[in-house]
Amino acid sequence: MQRHYSISLIRHGLAAILVSLVTGFVLIFSMLGGASLSPIPILIEFTVPGSTAGWRTVHIGMMMNGTMAVALGCAMRAVYLNDTQGFRVFMGTIIAVWANFMFYLFGMFAPNRGLTLESNVLGEASLAGALAFFPALIGAVTLFYAVISMLRAEPSD
Repeated sequence: MQRHYSISLIRHGLAAILVSLVTGFVLIFSMLGGASLSPIPILIEFTVPGSTAGWRTVHIGMMMNGTMAVALGCAMRAVYLNDTQGFRVFMGTIIAVWANFMFYLFGMFAPNRGLTLESNVLGEASLAGALAFFPALIGAVTLFYAVISMLRAEPSD
C-alpha cells in the first residue's frame, strides 16, 4: 500500500507542476497585457485579474510544491510506514500542496494577502483573505505532520 501512496503523491506533484506551467502562461499574459502570438507581431489584448507579482507567486509556489510532493513521494520508498502512516503522509502532503495553491491564488486578491484573518499592516480583512488563510493553516499543520512522520520512520529493508 505504501507504494500506492508513493505513486499517488508523485502524480499529485506532477499535477501541481502542470498547474505551475499553466500559470506561467498566465504570468506572461499578465506581464504583456494579453496573449502574444510571437514571432507573429500580434497581441490579443486583455486584462488578467490579479497582479503580475501574484501570478509569479502562484507559478513559482506551485513548481516548488510539486517538486516537494515528488520528492516526498520518492522518499516514502526509503522508509517503512504502516498503511495508516503512509496514508497520513500522503494526505498531509497533498492537502498542503493544494491548500498552498488556494493560499497563493486567493492571497493575490486579498488586501491582507491572506496572512491573517483580521486586518494587518498589509491591508484589510476580506473573504479572499479568509479563503487564503484557512487552507494555508490546515496545509501547514498537515505538512508538519507528514514531514515529522517521515523523519521518525525506520529505514525500509
